[in-house]
Amino acid sequence: MKFNTIISTTLFATTLFFHSCSNGVSKDANTILQAKEYATKLKETENSFVLDVRTPEEFESGHLKTAANINFYDDNFREQIAKIDKQKTIFVYCKGGGRSAEAASQLANAGFKNVYDLNGGIMAWDNENLPIVTTSNTPPTDKFTQQDFEKLISENKFLLIDFYATWCIPCKKMEPSLEKISNEFEGKIVIKRINVDEAPSLCKALKIEGIPVIAIYKNGKETIRTEGFKSEEELRKMIAQ
Repeated sequence: MKFNTIISTTLFATTLFFHSCSNGVSKDANTILQAKEYATKLKETENSFVLDVRTPEEFESGHLKTAANINFYDDNFREQIAKIDKQKTIFVYCKGGGRSAEAASQLANAGFKNVYDLNGGIMAWDNENLPIVTTSNTPPTDKFTQQDFEKLISENKFLLIDFYATWCIPCKKMEPSLEKISNEFEGKIVIKRINVDEAPSLCKALKIEGIPVIAIYKNGKETIRTEGFKSEEELRKMIAQ
């Protein structure tokens, strides 16, 4: 069976970490808040700095009001955050939570005393219908729509879907295992990868937040959903359930 992908993945040069892009939280990070808690805390805090650590392209597609963009993948990321006033309370976020967790750790190590990390990233924020500022005139593109998804699950009795992103290191690490299992179980299970950046409406409808997310569908019904990096052994156990 051909291993299907919605878009080819690209490995970014960055520190490898093997947790979920929403759960890879360093022990050095001060506080992790759910979206509504994060919004409330941000509103209550006067001397704050909102830090978006996504790429400039992601930032333009929609961000929190007053947020400053410092790309986590920039070579001089540490030098840039060192310029922020350490007396400020930092509210950091990314797409799904992985980069912001790593950034929160670096902020803590750099001497920032009050750091709040948005659990699930801006995906979780959007799922709660909290306000997002858009600077781009081009709306997010749905290359994989809800209609495509409904067709996918209706046409396949046994389906494993990997919700991933090209910038997500755990997603990239899981790809070889998924391809191996796909080839091994040809004719028994269909494995499909959906790029969350190309299916924003679908991800919001399904409440996909941190990635990677693995979901298994049997006869059109979701039977398993799990978040975070999964080893080949763990993926096999999920399929066997």
